[in-house]
Amino acid sequence: MSPRPRTVTGLRTEPGLATITLTWDSLGFDPLIDHYRVYAVPGQEAPSAPEESSLLAKTVYPRLVHHGLDPAGETWTYTVVAVSDAGRRGAASRPVTAASQASVTATGTPVAVIGAFDGRTLEHRFAPSSYARIPEEHPEALIEYREGVDSPETAWPYLLPGPGDAWAGRAAYRARWTFPLESAPTEDHDLAVWLVDTTRLGGILRVRANGEHATDLTLPQGATRGSREGDATVPGSTLRRAFFEPAVPAALLQEGENVIEFELAEGGWAAWDAVGLFARA
Repeated sequence: MSPRPRTVTGLRTEPGLATITLTWDSLGFDPLIDHYRVYAVPGQEAPSAPEESSLLAKTVYPRLVHHGLDPAGETWTYTVVAVSDAGRRGAASRPVTAASQASVTATGTPVAVIGAFDGRTLEHRFAPSSYARIPEEHPEALIEYREGVDSPETAWPYLLPGPGDAWAGRAAYRARWTFPLESAPTEDHDLAVWLVDTTRLGGILRVRANGEHATDLTLPQGATRGSREGDATVPGSTLRRAFFEPAVPAALLQEGENVIEFELAEGGWAAWDAVGLFARA
């Protein structure tokens, strides 16, 4: 009879925004491992033995990313069981508890915000599917939004087109966001850029603060559905959300008027959830 798989060891976690990545030591080929079963329960307490109702996923690799967590942060406890090609299961690994990274939208103080951080595009102009009006209304490939004057439903289209979008003239669109600060910050701030979806082209979203390059955000491949669907929180939605929260150095911000500009330098459109600048607590 094929031997029973050894117990999985070396279970490690790495927190991310709305994700927790798990890795563990590979068990090799004696016996041949068919797959690993990853069990997860919310909180810090795990049952004495894994329950099938808490099966999170099966994987052939010694790695798994737990997606879809609340951006405000969640705590989960994990165990992993190896299954051989003969169907025999090893003992459960030692449980490991981990917390995902909390978003600055939960920990910071909002300075300026466009939209609601809720997984939806619906409060933005032309949502959920009238994207063809964007090049008509913005023939110069420039979108401008002034805090305190404009609103998402009248001045911030739900898509930012990129050079991969033939319907928008293959232009690298820019979205220019102007907002005031009462005084020059003495500490770095955090910029929350949440997307509801992107295209299969991915892309590069370039961020400038007051004319200076701040960062380039590498957009993942999306589902290419967010141009027609506006709610990623619907059960069974195939939209692929993305979260970015880079720091904005205090030196790039100033007293009075400030401008943050987004340019989709490469790839196809990005569908906004919300953007916001947050002071650190």
